[in-house]
Amino acid sequence: MIAALLLIAYASTVAGLGARLLRREWSSRAPRAAIVGWQALSTSVVLAILLAAVALALPFLPMRYSLSYLLNAHTITVVEHYETPLGIWPGVAGLGMVAVLAGLLAVTTARAFRRTAQVRRSQRAALRLVGNRHPEGFTIVDHAVPVAYCLPGGSGTVVLSTAALEILTDRERELVLGHEHRHLRARHHLAVAYADALRRTFRWVPLFAEAHDQVTVLLEMAADDAASGVADRRSLAHALVALGTGVRPEAAMAASDTAALQRVRRLTAPPEPRRRGMGLMVGAAAVAALSVPVGLALAPAIEAATRDCCSLAAPPARG
Repeated sequence: MIAALLLIAYASTVAGLGARLLRREWSSRAPRAAIVGWQALSTSVVLAILLAAVALALPFLPMRYSLSYLLNAHTITVVEHYETPLGIWPGVAGLGMVAVLAGLLAVTTARAFRRTAQVRRSQRAALRLVGNRHPEGFTIVDHAVPVAYCLPGGSGTVVLSTAALEILTDRERELVLGHEHRHLRARHHLAVAYADALRRTFRWVPLFAEAHDQVTVLLEMAADDAASGVADRRSLAHALVALGTGVRPEAAMAASDTAALQRVRRLTAPPEPRRRGMGLMVGAAAVAALSVPVGLALAPAIEAATRDCCSLAAPPARG
């Protein structure tokens, strides 16, 4: 039972402290590293919640035999280290929690992917009817509002309205197209889908709603950086202002409708020097965040194996 309590305490602590660290200004200087941080933090909390339930149910799960064999420990000793003074009921509750949460996450994700795929298919069918293919590979739609967006999936589709083509210079259009192609090449929609699935499944955990919002903005910043580099940041900022906040279609990713003002300020501000090793630091923190829940869950079993080993190694008492 101690393992389950430690895992719940870890999830609560990390959700608060981790989010506080990831909200800081450094995240806008290194958006890709911050995206990894938010995903690792979210996954770590989910892992801790699920493993807490597994730890409660372990005395009644068949996996107790595999775990004992893996650690070369007696099954009875391992079970004793996971038993609770409340008897069978915490285990039943843990087993039910694992089944419910895993099933809910799977169903929510499957439904979201199915609906998104249907919406994108219908939008591509509409674009084939009303859109015109530009020689540079993107699709043009006749619309009075300046809009630029991409539809992920397959090879992806980039769409610009006629109004956007009229107000953007050639260089600005190139930067906007680069922004959208970066979304497609890096498959940013998968990161958004993952964050959205956690947000919908664990509605009672505020962290996941915030992670979804933060990841969405950071992905746009990462695409801004990939498209503009250092020299063309102001040109891309001007393009974002020109596009305004044109509404993007459902299930699409657009250059100008997500945190546009925040991104324009970021692009027009003097670029701040990036700290060396930031990506390495975030990567190490991500590995640690994912490893700690596993370590906490396995700690009682490892202690049981250690005791068995010590008892076998101890010399017999002399009479």
